Amino acid sequence: MFKRIEPTKKKSVKVAEQIIEAIEGGELRPGDKLPSENELAERMDVSRPSVREALSGLQALDIVDTKIGSGTYLSKSIHESNLISTDLSLIEKEMSHLHIIEARKNLENAMLEIIVEDSEGKSFDRVESSLRQMEGHSTEKEYQQYMDADHDFHEALVGLTDNPLVLEAAQPLLATINGSLYRELTHKYYLVDNSRIRRCFDIHKNLFRSVKEGDLESAKASMEMHWELMEDALEKSEN
Repeated sequence: MFKRIEPTKKKSVKVAEQIIEAIEGGELRPGDKLPSENELAERMDVSRPSVREALSGLQALDIVDTKIGSGTYLSKSIHESNLISTDLSLIEKEMSHLHIIEARKNLENAMLEIIVEDSEGKSFDRVESSLRQMEGHSTEKEYQQYMDADHDFHEALVGLTDNPLVLEAAQPLLATINGSLYRELTHKYYLVDNSRIRRCFDIHKNLFRSVKEGDLESAKASMEMHWELMEDALEKSEN
């Protein structure tokens, strides 16, 4: 059960397909616990982020269920008819989480330089308003509302560049914040509880303060901390 992934499709899709094949073949049954992420990654010769993308996609499709501190289980209500109609385009179409982080990190660092170097006379009202919305939804129960406000915060921040080309370049990356797989992964591994959501909010608050005060070094440090924490959560944290 489970074999090395060949590089023909997005690896997370192939991981998901093998899990579905194991269910269809009777090797896995409803309620069964899946091997650990490390074991799946080793057997299929893929990275843990690829496994995590696959599991998050399958969770969004109600095929698996992750229990914090326990592991990932097949849904007890899964039926063969569900598998036949399974649409893995959710995983196939959305960009890799690590690619999103890399692209946003580079773009937003360059964006900060533009904003801070020409901050005189700018209105920060829209950024500040979205930050208040983030603060008001900084709980696990209001995760989706928090992510909506996070999108608005970064969009408002990009708007401070007053550069239509930067705005246009940023739109596809900002749109990833609304992707169901991106949100599932972020919720499952990064913003997993109230304390981590609040920590993330505090980073954004410090980022905003630094931008408003024209402190580029501090603003970049806050941005770097945010992405480092997210990368660590996706790549290194245990089941």
